[in-house]
Amino acid sequence: MKKITNTLLTAVAKAGKNAAVKTCGAASFFYCYQPKEPEALKKMMKNK
Repeated sequence: MKKITNTLLTAVAKAGKNAAVKTCGAASFFYCYQPKEPEALKKMMKNK
C-alpha cells in the first residue's frame, strides 16, 4: 500500500511542478487577477 501511495503522490507532485513551470509568468486563467511579482524576486532572477 505504501508503494502505491508513494507512486501516486510522486506523480501528482511532478504534474504540479510541470504545470507551475509552464504557467510561470503567464496571465491568470480568467484574466481577472494578475498578482504583481515582488521586487525581491525580480532581483533574485536578474542575479542568477
